[in-house]
Amino acid sequence: MISLRKINTLLIIVIVIMLLNHAVLSILYLYGVISYSPNFQITGRRLFYPVVAHIIISMYLYFKDKSRGVNRYPNLISDTNQQVISGIMIIVFATLHILGYSFNPLGGQSTFNFNLYHFIVDNLLFVSIAMHLRVSIPKFMISFGFLDKPNAYLNFKRKVNWAVAAILIFLILGEVMYYIGGALW
Repeated sequence: MISLRKINTLLIIVIVIMLLNHAVLSILYLYGVISYSPNFQITGRRLFYPVVAHIIISMYLYFKDKSRGVNRYPNLISDTNQQVISGIMIIVFATLHILGYSFNPLGGQSTFNFNLYHFIVDNLLFVSIAMHLRVSIPKFMISFGFLDKPNAYLNFKRKVNWAVAAILIFLILGEVMYYIGGALW
């Protein structure tokens, strides 16, 4: 029987793939490679259900472990705290992101205030997701048993940190180029 943790890990994989699709479309738009498409909204909406399922399962597992006094990875307490805090931040900023684009979608007439709102919320969402993924990706690799050699976790985590940082910089630069390149003003 497959465990709830592995189901949650599979959800993470689905979410990351869908998130990458949404991010790639968005970044191509921000960099001016493609024009606006309703696919932005569609890919964002499709993310909703697996993310909600992930949140529910994660909260259930977190509180279940806490109530039983289980600490699956005693050396990863600070990472787990970062994962919980960044998860809460993702919920807050994703909600603000969805609301912001519901009231003022990309490609439409916009004001300085809405563009500044999008810029700030989007970048805080990017940072929150990056903080969450830098912990989550190595932990789900542990869950599937891929990081069982000495120092494998630390080496993989270092590589994930570099990859996440590079993607984050690329996303933030896209936002800066888009909004400073004319849309903000």
